[in-house]
Amino acid sequence: MVEDSTSIGQSDADAVRKAGWSDEALYDAITVCSLFQFYNNWIDATGVSDMPAMAYEMSGHRLATQGYASSTRDATR
Repeated sequence: MVEDSTSIGQSDADAVRKAGWSDEALYDAITVCSLFQFYNNWIDATGVSDMPAMAYEMSGHRLATQGYASSTRDATR
């Protein structure tokens, strides 16, 4: 899909359905792959750099201890 998305056809969809995938799961997989391809192209073209390892560690710790929403946002719900 990444190299030539136009090469995906009905036989490909039929094969994954035969393997037990639902239409929703197939749609989700295509969407995730497409978004990652877009993000990678955007990053390559704009020169956005990766975060340093310490930033990933800090982000992981924050997510593990606080989740995705801040406590002030949770309090207003």
